Amino acid sequence: MTNENNHNYAGMWIFCALLSGGAWIALLIAKACGAIRTNWIVVLLGAVWLPVLVLAFLLGLAGVLALLSKTRLRIREWKRRRKISRTLWEAMEGLTLNSIGPIYGVKRQQGEQNRSYKRRILKAARTVDTVNVQNPPFDTGERLDRIAKLHGLSRKPHERDAQLQNRIRAAVNGRTGRRKAWKIIKQ
Repeated sequence: MTNENNHNYAGMWIFCALLSGGAWIALLIAKACGAIRTNWIVVLLGAVWLPVLVLAFLLGLAGVLALLSKTRLRIREWKRRRKISRTLWEAMEGLTLNSIGPIYGVKRQQGEQNRSYKRRILKAARTVDTVNVQNPPFDTGERLDRIAKLHGLSRKPHERDAQLQNRIRAAVNGRTGRRKAWKIIKQ
């Protein structure tokens, strides 16, 4: 089993030496042929500055590749997080839609997507004239007090709505105007 952290960098140094040596020999040949108008001192010192230049170029290239690699990993992580957040958002939206749908009398079908379910809810909401989310469908508070007053009753101290409704029903059953009172209570 080999340790991946024990790298041998001799190959890099050999490559750098061959590359800079070849460039220096090419520079000497170009000066000898008269293709370059540089001092012979600069060309001879090329044995020093060409390896430095090649090494700087290779290190710069390695830095750019490392930066590109890190950027690629960041983009991949960003896409992964965006996918997770999108999934969570859709789940939250689905839970919200599941609680809104029954208000309009719409039930989610098996395997139905949020988009089609939302469209069905909006379609049902357009057809419904009024949706009374604030007030429940049964009589409470002041309305029960008005109905009780019609039948000559008043709310007792600390009496709950259900108890007052039972008293109104008992009063209605004892009188002849049963149907009118039941219509008032059912509304």
